[in-house]
Amino acid sequence: MHGPGIEATERIRRCETVWFEGPFVPKPFSQLKEDYPKDYAGRVKIAADARPGVRYWYTSTSQGVTPAMKFVVGELPELLEEEIDGDPIPASVTLPVTINGRIFPREDVDIWTFEAKAGEIITCEVCAARIGSPLDSRLEVRGPSGHRIAEDDDALGTDSLLQFTVPQDGTYRVSVYDVNFGGLQHYVYRLTITDGPYLQSVFPLGGSRGSTVNLDLSGAYMPTEPVAARLPGDHGSHTLFRANLSQKRSNGYVLEMDDLPEYVERDPLPVKSGNRKVALPAVLNGRISRPGDVDLWTFDAKAGKEYVFDLRASRLGSPLDSVLTLLDSESNRLATADDIEKGQTDSKLSWQVPADGTYSVQVADRLPSRGGDRFAYRLKVSPPETRPDFQLLLPVNSLVLERGRDVKLKVTAERHGGFHGPIELTFDGLPDHVVVTENMIPEGKNETEINLRADAAAQIQAAFVKLNGKATIGEAEIVRRGIQKANLREPDIDRIFLGIAMPTPFRFTAQFETNYAGRGSVHLREYTLERGGFEGPVEISMAERQVRHAQGITGPKNVVPPGATRFIYPLSLSTFLEIGRTTRTNIMAVGVVEDADGSRHKVCYTTPEVVEQIVTLTEAGRLGVTTQRSSIRAEAGRIAPVAVDVSRAEGLDGPVRVELKIPPHIRGVNAVATTVGTGETTAILSVHFAGTEHGPFNMPLTIRATMKDERGYPLVAETKLVVVAAE
Repeated sequence: MHGPGIEATERIRRCETVWFEGPFVPKPFSQLKEDYPKDYAGRVKIAADARPGVRYWYTSTSQGVTPAMKFVVGELPELLEEEIDGDPIPASVTLPVTINGRIFPREDVDIWTFEAKAGEIITCEVCAARIGSPLDSRLEVRGPSGHRIAEDDDALGTDSLLQFTVPQDGTYRVSVYDVNFGGLQHYVYRLTITDGPYLQSVFPLGGSRGSTVNLDLSGAYMPTEPVAARLPGDHGSHTLFRANLSQKRSNGYVLEMDDLPEYVERDPLPVKSGNRKVALPAVLNGRISRPGDVDLWTFDAKAGKEYVFDLRASRLGSPLDSVLTLLDSESNRLATADDIEKGQTDSKLSWQVPADGTYSVQVADRLPSRGGDRFAYRLKVSPPETRPDFQLLLPVNSLVLERGRDVKLKVTAERHGGFHGPIELTFDGLPDHVVVTENMIPEGKNETEINLRADAAAQIQAAFVKLNGKATIGEAEIVRRGIQKANLREPDIDRIFLGIAMPTPFRFTAQFETNYAGRGSVHLREYTLERGGFEGPVEISMAERQVRHAQGITGPKNVVPPGATRFIYPLSLSTFLEIGRTTRTNIMAVGVVEDADGSRHKVCYTTPEVVEQIVTLTEAGRLGVTTQRSSIRAEAGRIAPVAVDVSRAEGLDGPVRVELKIPPHIRGVNAVATTVGTGETTAILSVHFAGTEHGPFNMPLTIRATMKDERGYPLVAETKLVVVAAE
């Protein structure tokens, strides 16, 4: 983990994986890819004076490295969601707070409650997409009466933000969920709820270095009059502004700085027919303050002059989706620009003045129905960069080199000021026995692909390397470091996490087959293990990456002993699979390989190929279980008898074990397992409720029946039992 004021453990270690199956997944969603990762744990120590913001962290194994992940150092008290299965149960928090939670399983809804007094301003902000989470959040707030009083979907990209004034004293509840009702282990979020000052937007979005800027502030407890902010005079391009209000500081807001003259839309300037006359070059600060609003900035220009119009809005936190239009004095359109690139809604265009005259640049939102105080922008109009230079851009921040294989890394050069010369590319910190070819961006070209190869002598390791570009410009030799650009609140990444990976020598193969398999039964699949010279034990289990949703299917960890080349894998089908459903399950093989230097490396093999999948057609289970009552009442100190009926398919006989499966979070209830004897079909399961605390009963309990089939493998059937809390 990189960054000041923070320390992380060198290793994360496997811990118990929290897994909730969630609601049934129908077609076609059950045919989509699904991952089933395992949980690991480590520790992070944060210094008391650590600067708030993002830190990057990475992990590595003997077979690869992760890209940079984000860890946020916050400023408020923090808590971690205690996840439970079943229907959501509200959890009480004290403001201000930042909650670390996740939407898991799919369709999960997290509910947080707090006490508030009439007149207070409450801000709720979700940070999810901004830290790499797939969660597309939605927030809802309900008051003491249960009525919805505020909601938001996409205020900050796909992250949610809302503010509301408390109408009456009482308990308020905030719900957060995915707009598509998705959810999985990686649908993480940080939800900040505060009753203090919260800066939502500023205007203008920046100013000249070393100047004092009068800022209009919007948000909770913000003053109605402009606030003077002194910008630093250093050479930085951005600074973090915080409002100081009644001995409380607001959250930070990024302001941009420049050296050009600045114009602000609200300042008194000559105005004619809605146009504002400015002198170029300059930075024009405006905002689309209401739906349908269009800003016009007028300027005089000489023939042959060239200008770059660079509008910065979304890059500075504004929701404006800008469209730029250049007009002549007769309002004829000369040029227009919309999005810079896919996913970037700011606008940019280069323009050469055709003749002496007066021209205008028009700024609007792409959707005329949008506008407001937050729809601010900074339009920098300046001549093209004339100083020859370049910048190297990296598409990735991590790379895996498996011994003996080539990997290509695409590198892009942004050239400025007419520089067209060749750029030589070199690495700092490259491990031994890694060979680099194609390490030149040719003259006049903007990109190349570097070829990297780790030979057989390369040590299995992970290392940070830096890419440099060297070029001769005039009489000087300049060097520029390759970077992956981040947004304004996060540092650029100027290094690549490079993993030298151990190849897997073994693999498994099989003949394609499809067989019928009953619900709750064990299906067997035979494989051949091609060892590739590896003679040690190999652990076989269900793969953590599946090409389809597993639908509750499970499998054990079996070990193929040293030297063995054939194995049979038993797959347990869930009791709730749809009849007629085709299942496709991938397995994986794991072994420990000893390298030439004596080091040991855990390696894995899996494949998504259909021929190696365990494919079944689901049919009805051979064992069934039902209850003579669908629900029971939870009464302290009482016993609730539940009559259970079992049914066996023709040819099955033998005892059936009946037990009650209780989720870990439900307390104060238990039942001693019972047996339905050979030739019998009914038994009584006695459910005991503690004399003190029991529950919460936010989901049904499961009654499970188990017996052995003719092969000695278990047959399982399940049914649900609803528990109703006593009034």
